[in-house]
Amino acid sequence: MQIGENSTRDMILRLIKTAGRQSILKMARKLEISEMAVRKHIQVLEKDGFITSAIQRQTKGRPSKLYQLTAKGEDLFPKKYKQLSVELLTELKSMGYGHLITELFSRKKSRLIHQYEFKTAGKSFSEKLQILEEILLHEGFMPEVRLEEGQVHLKEFNCPYIETAEEFKQICRSEKEFIKDFLSADKVDIKSCMAAGDGCCHYIIKQD
Repeated sequence: MQIGENSTRDMILRLIKTAGRQSILKMARKLEISEMAVRKHIQVLEKDGFITSAIQRQTKGRPSKLYQLTAKGEDLFPKKYKQLSVELLTELKSMGYGHLITELFSRKKSRLIHQYEFKTAGKSFSEKLQILEEILLHEGFMPEVRLEEGQVHLKEFNCPYIETAEEFKQICRSEKEFIKDFLSADKVDIKSCMAAGDGCCHYIIKQD
């Protein structure tokens, strides 16, 4: 679903976005359609996860159910977070602070390692690998792990940072270092990289 269509559902989403939490009665009045029509579309939008409801207690009368956008609903509207990230990093580089970009990603890598220490403490290599795969899946990397000829092959079929990584290769180096340090691996080689135009990011992990 995309915002931009002049459908009733589109108008409902735009109304909630611009006016905040709304009741079915208010939406019907503002859109000049019946409450039944609004309720029908609200049920679909709520089922699809674009809106959610909350009960508002009132001093008089029955409680009112108000509808608001979920994070999924917010994502239907244009965002430029990635563009802003690239622009800020580009400005740092142009001002002669390229070394800070490398430091930023290095600190991010260290923070992630520290964040998951409680999960990896005392774990074997294979257990850490399983935890890493779960983390990458949660973060949207679409990972695949295979054991071939005594080596671990980790493939990521999606890169959430692809636009930024194409401009700043420090991201790819930081990702490689994160994998190596997270697993306490002896060596991690990069066989392919999406930021370089390949179909996936392919890491070969060696552990004696």
